[in-house]
Amino acid sequence: MSRGLEERRRREQLGRDAEEQAAAFLIAQGYDIIARRLRTPGGEVDLIAHQAPVLTFVEVKARASVGRGMLSLSERQAARIAAAAEFFLAENEGYEDTYMRLDLIVVTPGAAPHHFPNAWQVDG
Repeated sequence: MSRGLEERRRREQLGRDAEEQAAAFLIAQGYDIIARRLRTPGGEVDLIAHQAPVLTFVEVKARASVGRGMLSLSERQAARIAAAAEFFLAENEGYEDTYMRLDLIVVTPGAAPHHFPNAWQVDG
């Protein structure tokens, strides 16, 4: 196996592990996990969590530090997550009376996940 492929698989596993940690963290905070790794025509979102009256679309970042995680979310990526959220809402009835929020969770080695509610907003 090539080094590039090994590195890609290692990073993918790191991301999946971080998403599992983030989901467990949210569940412990009283959220229900509605979806994981939702892929839509407009983009994808790592986790969708619900804690009435809020439906939360969560991007998870595994980084060496919280600061790096916070800086790693690009404007383009945020727009794709928001597009996935809009797709989910259009396809799933029953969330008309909920507020939508876009959160970031940064997972760092040896620490509890760092949750940033309403981490960003998208115009429109």
